[in-house]
Amino acid sequence: MDYTLLHTLVWLLPAVAFTTQELVRLSVSPGIVAECGKPVTLNCDASSPGEELSIKHMEWLQNGKSVCSMDTAIPNHTHSPSDFYCEYKQGQLSLILKRVKPQEKGNYTCKLHSNQGALSKKTTVELQECCGIAEGVRTTDRLTCTFKHVYPDGDVHWFHGSHNLSDGSVEQHTSKQVEEGGWLTIRSDLERKSSHGPYNCSLMSTTSGRHIASTLVPNPKSPGRVRSQQPSHKARNGVGSLGPIWTLLCFSVLLVATLN
Repeated sequence: MDYTLLHTLVWLLPAVAFTTQELVRLSVSPGIVAECGKPVTLNCDASSPGEELSIKHMEWLQNGKSVCSMDTAIPNHTHSPSDFYCEYKQGQLSLILKRVKPQEKGNYTCKLHSNQGALSKKTTVELQECCGIAEGVRTTDRLTCTFKHVYPDGDVHWFHGSHNLSDGSVEQHTSKQVEEGGWLTIRSDLERKSSHGPYNCSLMSTTSGRHIASTLVPNPKSPGRVRSQQPSHKARNGVGSLGPIWTLLCFSVLLVATLN
């Protein structure tokens, strides 16, 4: 008798699970590799092929933490990963990330509670390798390259013409700082040995080995250009300033002669 009951339950349980899945359906946006700083929209759609679906609760979670939820068609922001908002319309809860950042990457889960059962589905958000700003500065004794809004981590490689200086032949100091949103700021200083030829620096991803960004370190302004912005020697010694006075004096003499 016990064997017969167990055998019956083994056959019934899959049938019950299948019926529950057919009563309500849940679909989410596929995983995305987003461009840094661009908007991303994750949709979660609930539907039912049978009787009318009454949604009691829908929720988006990021890495296990609630981001926003919906009760009786009213979205609630329960946890803010960054600049985002949620929208709900006819069984669809959308999570909109306005400018996707490193701290927003990871696993996203949509959960549903309804009159026809509960379901959950997962998707992922990853970021492309990127660098927002690359700047190069040259001073009398060193060269500096700064890379901002970097994802993921990277190593700075210096070049003098076609020669790679990152082989240890020249002293190089690199610092890294995590900024708001999870971005990295990477700064590298190179001891200046030669003033001839162009210098440039390149940021290489530690994940893929690709060069994410590069910048040329500009030459300082030439002395001639600096001097051209100063007043002329003639103006400084006071002679040049007499021109308008002589013009006015000559005009006055001619006017008097004409009237006479």
